[in-house]
Amino acid sequence: MKRWIAQHQPGWPLWSVCDPHSADAWMICGQSVEVLGRDALVINHAHESGQQFTLNRAEVDRPLAFSTPLPEGFASAEFFDASDEGSVRQRLQRFEAWLRPLRTQFALGALLVERMREFPRGVVHLLQEEKLIAVIDMDRGLVGLHTPARPIDLDMVRWVAAATPSHDIPPSFMRLSLHRVLWTFAVRTVRQVLPARYRERTIYLRRVPRVPARWFEESHLRFMRELMVRPGTLEEMRARMDVKDVEIEQCATALYYGGGLTTDPESARRAELTARRALVALHFDKSSPETVAHSRPEISEMAALSSILKDTRHSPLRAVAPGPNEHRYLKMPY
Repeated sequence: MKRWIAQHQPGWPLWSVCDPHSADAWMICGQSVEVLGRDALVINHAHESGQQFTLNRAEVDRPLAFSTPLPEGFASAEFFDASDEGSVRQRLQRFEAWLRPLRTQFALGALLVERMREFPRGVVHLLQEEKLIAVIDMDRGLVGLHTPARPIDLDMVRWVAAATPSHDIPPSFMRLSLHRVLWTFAVRTVRQVLPARYRERTIYLRRVPRVPARWFEESHLRFMRELMVRPGTLEEMRARMDVKDVEIEQCATALYYGGGLTTDPESARRAELTARRALVALHFDKSSPETVAHSRPEISEMAALSSILKDTRHSPLRAVAPGPNEHRYLKMPY
């Protein structure tokens, strides 16, 4: 099944297997499921490794499906035959339909990376013929996206600078921060889009990216902590973190497009206190009055805990025993 998942089908996203907590979708072995109640499940790792997860289906925030056969007493409309390539591909296409808003944001992020420098200021309208698909407010760092828009719609848009400095985004549009859209693209792309200067110059922490705390992987947190201790080049950071070249570049790419990095030491110096406070705030619950009082409103969404990705209220999939797992947790790197 893993081989089928990794095959790229023309016109469709490319899937990859990743950490379950950062996955866009879950494929779960039905035989590994134990039913605890109406919505509560225990997922046992195959081959008796001892790894277990608990899952409350009422909390699930992404598409999932279970391979057949399903355990006795367990019912789900979302199932597939893991031994049948057609069934697996059909399930992936259902995932992709469910994830259309995310895929559209990814496509918009890709366009922004390519064309942002052409429109450094002001408001830009993305038009499909005369239909407004998106509004990009560069000055305020906001994006308005037509909710039914598909990735293919963005392939056919014209970029038009607004004739007047209007900042209005239609009320029916999805409103997102510019950095949030860019982050959505950066963590999934397989392209090398990190600017060349970040491979050559010393990198500084400018701010903690203003994205939900659950989006940070441990590598992002460690990269920021290391930069706060001592700025460094990409190669120095790779050696300090003892990771592969591709991993350190992926990490730096996400943080850069999230607005977190700079190669300007003076810019970093001016922002150091705010960045340090935001980084410290990642170790406390956002409901803490002390954290809220010392955090900027833009980062109040970052409910930070001792572990962002595991065993927190942000992840409906909770590990209850150590060990590897062989279920398929999927991300679309495109």
